[in-house]
Amino acid sequence: MLTTSRSHQNLGPVIFSLVLTMALWLGSKWYFNEGFDNFYKYPAKAASLLATVLMCWCIVLSARMAFFEDYFGGLDKVYQVHKRLGKAAFFLILAHPLFLALDRMPDVPAFLRRLWFLAPGGDRYLAGHNLGVASLLLMAGLLAVTLWIRIPYHRWKRSHEWFGLVLLAVMAHVIVVDRDIARYPLLGLWMYALLGLAALAYLYIRFFYARYGPRYAYCVDDIEKHGDILQITFAPEGQRMDFKPSQFIYLVVHKQGIAAEPHPYSIACGYNRDSRFKLGIKQVGDHTRSLDRLEENDAVSVYGPYGRFSDRFLAADRDCVFIGGGIGITPFLGMWHVALHSEERLSLDEAGEKLMEMHPECIRNWKSPLVSLFYVCITEDQACFDNDIKHEVIQSHFHGFKAFEERGHYYELYLADRQGLITAEYIDSRVREGVRDKNIFLCGPTPMVSALVAQFKTLGVSEEHIILEDFNLF
Repeated sequence: MLTTSRSHQNLGPVIFSLVLTMALWLGSKWYFNEGFDNFYKYPAKAASLLATVLMCWCIVLSARMAFFEDYFGGLDKVYQVHKRLGKAAFFLILAHPLFLALDRMPDVPAFLRRLWFLAPGGDRYLAGHNLGVASLLLMAGLLAVTLWIRIPYHRWKRSHEWFGLVLLAVMAHVIVVDRDIARYPLLGLWMYALLGLAALAYLYIRFFYARYGPRYAYCVDDIEKHGDILQITFAPEGQRMDFKPSQFIYLVVHKQGIAAEPHPYSIACGYNRDSRFKLGIKQVGDHTRSLDRLEENDAVSVYGPYGRFSDRFLAADRDCVFIGGGIGITPFLGMWHVALHSEERLSLDEAGEKLMEMHPECIRNWKSPLVSLFYVCITEDQACFDNDIKHEVIQSHFHGFKAFEERGHYYELYLADRQGLITAEYIDSRVREGVRDKNIFLCGPTPMVSALVAQFKTLGVSEEHIILEDFNLF
């Protein structure tokens, strides 16, 4: 089952498109002086139009376009909007046939027959009705599988590929039924433009992204295994990928026995001039377990990078609190490295203009904000990155925790089996001068993140200063 974040998103463009659709439809009805004798057709038609618009948005947002990532603040936020709109489209499309059939009530058998396939008998409208029923069943089935049924990632991903057929069926339904969209020029132009954009987005992500997306050739440079966590370092084979700490990539492995399908993973290191990067991968599914077959020098393709999680940290305008639950610690590892390793930064002369512009955190005059990091696990044996985090402190210019804490940084491994569920009040008590004037970064299981967000707001932390990594598929 997909989890959907409760964090606020600016849905202005989506709302505008819905309002415009209704205005064009009702305006066309008025202009052509064509109304419905059956009142139930108004909510039925409105539901179908709005569901179609939302479906188009869902497909367009799935294409991983940089424009939408910039607008919504990261691809993780784009996918949260994508999931919300998918849920809304699901309920709207169910309303369409129900309202169309309501005029059959109280004759329940006739009402139910109206919801199903009808013998067309050469009638174009009835043929279009059957296309609509088929597209509705397919769309509802795919959305139900996507949103409410837990299935393996590779099956979930393959189910998404069938949305192209849904889009084709909807377009065929519109043409064959030959009603409002086909009859009203402005409404038709608008709706066909949306359907066309959705079709182009689907074709791009389904057939052309693998070749023309932001792809880089890398190879496995080093592999370490700690329990069920793989820490894999990758080195570039050609063009180097520019990335920021906490961003994520889609990894495709080119080795027999490992499915060559893209999987998203957070980058667990900071940027370096060699463009090497590390991933921390928890082996919980068939694909991640198959990564045990990886060996040094194995070839992979890397797509991305995506995400804007570290932008507020790199701005260095406020001290920060990092809270990572379980494998949700990985986006923080790169930012942690950046915060501690100021002695490895370059002088202005060494850096060059491009690096200064893209990575101010690599320049010596960039001063890291103070960071308090809480690594939340249930048991100690699950805390596979604890030693890495502590090692960063020892290897940094602080050379140990005494100078590190005197500077104002803080690290704690929080074990829920011993200490209970972590709370915002507890974190506030451990952070120097409290959390109210800090940027709070959270990544981890949805229940933990949701509970802490509510608690931080109760403590007086502004929602503007709570930053979430929302890339939770399940």
